[in-house]
Amino acid sequence: MQLANLLRETLDVDCDEVWENERTPTPVRVFAVRLHSMGLSVREVVAVLELLGVDRSHGAIW
Repeated sequence: MQLANLLRETLDVDCDEVWENERTPTPVRVFAVRLHSMGLSVREVVAVLELLGVDRSHGAIW
């Protein structure tokens, strides 16, 4: 299964109004939260997001 399909199937959320002013798309934020909840550090989450082409600092992720 491709990562895009996995994200589309598992990270579909209906709370866009909560993060409407954020520059990072909601599925990416949800994915980052799930990674962190699985035990990855904030810096490890940043590294994973960089592999996906999302450039954010660890402070922004925190």
